[in-house]
Amino acid sequence: MAPASPLLELTGIAKSYDGHRVLTNVSLSLRRGEIIGLLGENGAGKSTLLNILSGVVTKDAGEIRRNGKPIVPRSYREANQRGIFRVFQDPALIGTLTVAQNLWFGWESLFRNAAGLLDRRAMEEAAREVLASGNLASVPVTKRVGDLPPGLRQSLDIARAVALADRLDIPDPVILFDEPTTALDQSHEENFLHLLDRLRGRAGVVFVSHRLGEVLRSCDRVVVLKDGDLVTDQPVQGLTEPDLHRLMVGRERGANYYLGDLQNGGLARAARLEVDGLRLASGVGPLGFSIRPGEVVGIAGTDGSGKRRVAQVLGGDLEPDEGEIRVNGRRIGAGSDAAVSAGIAFVPGDRQAEGLITGASLIANFQLPSLRDLFATRLGVWRQATARAAAERRFQALEVKAPEGIDSPVSALSGGNQQKVLLAKWLERAPQVLVLENPTQGVDSGAREAIYRTIREAAAAGIAVLIVSDDLPELIGLSDRILVMVEGRITRDIAAPPQAKPAEADIVADMIPAGLSPTAIPSVTPPAPLAALASVSGKLHV
Repeated sequence: MAPASPLLELTGIAKSYDGHRVLTNVSLSLRRGEIIGLLGENGAGKSTLLNILSGVVTKDAGEIRRNGKPIVPRSYREANQRGIFRVFQDPALIGTLTVAQNLWFGWESLFRNAAGLLDRRAMEEAAREVLASGNLASVPVTKRVGDLPPGLRQSLDIARAVALADRLDIPDPVILFDEPTTALDQSHEENFLHLLDRLRGRAGVVFVSHRLGEVLRSCDRVVVLKDGDLVTDQPVQGLTEPDLHRLMVGRERGANYYLGDLQNGGLARAARLEVDGLRLASGVGPLGFSIRPGEVVGIAGTDGSGKRRVAQVLGGDLEPDEGEIRVNGRRIGAGSDAAVSAGIAFVPGDRQAEGLITGASLIANFQLPSLRDLFATRLGVWRQATARAAAERRFQALEVKAPEGIDSPVSALSGGNQQKVLLAKWLERAPQVLVLENPTQGVDSGAREAIYRTIREAAAAGIAVLIVSDDLPELIGLSDRILVMVEGRITRDIAAPPQAKPAEADIVADMIPAGLSPTAIPSVTPPAPLAALASVSGKLHV
């Protein structure tokens, strides 16, 4: 008996943009029940390959076969009809539409009545069933998605992908996960990995991630792209994180990945940043902590612990209800202008929505925070040459790769290079305090090395650094101290010197709210993003 055809088979896939080859002769296959880890540096071609498979762009050459039959998906809807579904790195939801409208967006025809009219009641009821099966029943289906927190939006995007497969009666779906854990905290990441275990044997999965440990844990095979070429396709068994790093970037990952030899623990006793009695009506606080010049302090906590709000308050995006913030002993006012004037630089976690104007050029983004002082004369005249020279210097130091130099649109850059642009524009201001929220989110391991070195150099220059991160190994590796937040309060202050780093498991245990076991974490608000997909996946015809 002949072996069954692969669920998905790619042969000689190629794609170019404006004469620049992005993919070259890429061939791979995916079998039912198999999980493939798709790896590569930012700009290696991973997103382009997923875009071709999901009908976002068309290939220039090659062939795609689904269950042995050639297909050419020319839209995401057509890809869905062929049984291919994708969870994008950034939730593909429309903020002005309701939860129900987003869940079934593009497939409203499934809810037309005999007269051809949209049956909103039926659509909303179907949405409630999806949410209920995913432990998201508390989310109103009539609520605008734009009013939901980021983690919950990710939940809906994931639930939608599998709900559509079920609704369309696809017996053997192919699910493309495009960095789904990028914005997830430790407990929600664990939920996702359990989900992959449940999907094994039921569907075919392509999993893109820069978190190499989860790839080794969950995938059967690893496929590595480098500069558009497929350079590795091999079983995961026997591979290590340093092996994957070498395959991706072409060099060994050293034991000193987080540059612990440059960790100085702080350069002076006097505090550079002081937070005293900080309280928010949302349930955060009271909080108090300080950071010395040259010290790197991390904040760990589950999603909903309040850690992100602390970063937003320091950056001036949120105004506290009580308490004060001092830089070099001087109290600062509310708002982002006051924070910037006091020497606080805030690098937000969502670079595209909050940190950069992606349609503008690198130089336009770089100079934006400094147009009124660093790059202007006393009369307010723009010092264009000064700005361009500074941008060239910063981008060269950070090894930013852009097709048209500093005049390239940010949208043309990979995620890692976009993050470097965001860092560069704030470091140019020589801040007193640097607040980083998930500084390597969606960044490959090679680009992370450059960002880690930049953080170490900032600390060596006397900048007080605060890192709020969902990546615990990174937080442990970079920090001198780690503050653990639980339900809006700091519950522990843990020393993390280079020779005695705390164990990841111990910090995870400290992050769990009192009275909850680790298995109860998924029910913490906002609900675990992957609970929805794990529950709905059980209803697939696979």
